[in-house]
Amino acid sequence: MKKILFIIITLFSVQQLFAQKQIASHQFILPGHSNDLNALAFSLKYNLLASAGWENSINFYSCDTAIKLVKTIKDAHNAQINALKYSKEGSLLASASNDLVINVYDSSYKKIKMLVASSGHAANINAITFDNSGKVIFSGDDAGKIIIWSLETQNILRTLQNDVKVNALAMSNDPRTIFVAGQEPIIRVINVANSQTQRSFIGHTDVVNAIEVSPNQKYLLSGSNDKSARIWDIKTGNELKKLTVDCWKVTAVAFSFDSKYCATGCNDGSIKIWEVATGNLMESITAQNFNTRDIVFFKHYNQIAAAPMLKNSSEFGVRVFQTDLTDPYTVSEGIKFAKTNVVINKFQNEINNLLKVRALTKQDSIKFQIQPLKVTMKSINLNINTLDSVRIYKTPKVK
Repeated sequence: MKKILFIIITLFSVQQLFAQKQIASHQFILPGHSNDLNALAFSLKYNLLASAGWENSINFYSCDTAIKLVKTIKDAHNAQINALKYSKEGSLLASASNDLVINVYDSSYKKIKMLVASSGHAANINAITFDNSGKVIFSGDDAGKIIIWSLETQNILRTLQNDVKVNALAMSNDPRTIFVAGQEPIIRVINVANSQTQRSFIGHTDVVNAIEVSPNQKYLLSGSNDKSARIWDIKTGNELKKLTVDCWKVTAVAFSFDSKYCATGCNDGSIKIWEVATGNLMESITAQNFNTRDIVFFKHYNQIAAAPMLKNSSEFGVRVFQTDLTDPYTVSEGIKFAKTNVVINKFQNEINNLLKVRALTKQDSIKFQIQPLKVTMKSINLNINTLDSVRIYKTPKVK
């Protein structure tokens, strides 16, 4: 009897687990790549996905209706591309590579800047980010050097030195500081004027691989080799949520564009989507045959993209997964449409009820706006109290 009871409880627990954590498994592979990928970036302004990696080229995919490859920049760099980043406004894309060069492209895919100097990077560039104005770029390399570049002059404004290799950079609303993640457990907030660590986010117990600031500027998301991701309060530096990802290394993190959800990607190819406010796991994409190098949400976040480094496969290309998250844009449009329909239906019912007993008057026409606006206004100006002759219609009795 105890054994049967145990089986029933176990089955119920498993059922509850799957009821709470929906599994998103459907995926498709975008064409256009012939090698492993390292980086993704998404422009909300143009609904455009950029991807790059070991083949030195950058692909651009339009995501308006169906996802479609619209442009390939071949040989964008002379070595593998490690990082992509769109400006906050979404018109400029920066790319960084092992060739020690940073390129900047405009919305027409034209290279407008190439940042390189004799006193620039001497080690592989792993991380880049724009400042909030889109006029300055920060880049970080394997040697811990962080360079601040002027896009206008293409000159180096300042060089900062981190103690360890830079894995990721992120900007907050405060232009005086930058978030730096590297080969250490802490996340540093570095003062751009003097290279000093202004404060630290302490909680991880191993190397931090990825960080991102939420679009609403309230949260910092980090992923580490300590089998966890963390959501931090930017203002206080306090850890708000610890996300247990059940994998060895968290290699990529991302926020949705409304800051409602965040995602974590692991070296086993698994991806998890979390609700930021509660830290609850919303969906889990099971382990895949690749290392997740980067992830981004689409504008309509019923889709999420991953940049894969394949383990024993040659099916190269961006992975796009379908999710069961409710699309915020579709919902808002649906609510607006539903409200409009309710009003129309209400008026239509009133008109139908009136037509059963009499003809419509000019006042009815104004009330229900069934005449052109000019005619309605003219009626108001002439004599708002003038009524049509009333004709009463009797509805036939139903036998």
